[in-house]
Amino acid sequence: MKDHWKDRNKPTLDHILELFSNAPLGAYIAGHLILESVLVQLIELKLTEQENLKPFDLSFHQKVSVAASRDLIDEEMASFLRAINALRNRLAHRLGEPITFDVVFSLAQQARRAGVEFSDDTIHMDKKLSEEHYRIEGVIQEIFQNTAQDLSFIMEQHGGEFQFC
Repeated sequence: MKDHWKDRNKPTLDHILELFSNAPLGAYIAGHLILESVLVQLIELKLTEQENLKPFDLSFHQKVSVAASRDLIDEEMASFLRAINALRNRLAHRLGEPITFDVVFSLAQQARRAGVEFSDDTIHMDKKLSEEHYRIEGVIQEIFQNTAQDLSFIMEQHGGEFQFC
């Protein structure tokens, strides 16, 4: 019989008790939800009445693909958003999976390659200072905050309203 729990934790009382004390996980999941909402709004800008596409019914990966196929985002941004989603899936489906600084720093570097603008290049250029100044939570916040703003600028370029003033 195949062991479906290999490399996974079964839920325990500790997982429930730690639910609200894992700030990086909460920030990551909330940031992901915000980006997903912005993607839906982007897609809606290019929908016609004849289409039977319901953006809320699409997975995050499908939303990214639809946005890319309609030239709302470029392939670098699509690749970065897929990386965000892959990590979200890993965190959501593996209880106790830690978010390490190495992982978020690498994501910040990928964000920058995708064109995400940061007010402080330390976040994605200097790992030691980034960890010292921002820690995991700060880098997560910067990644999602700046990505949401950049997607909002893209939305504005396509006739939508800027979301984050």
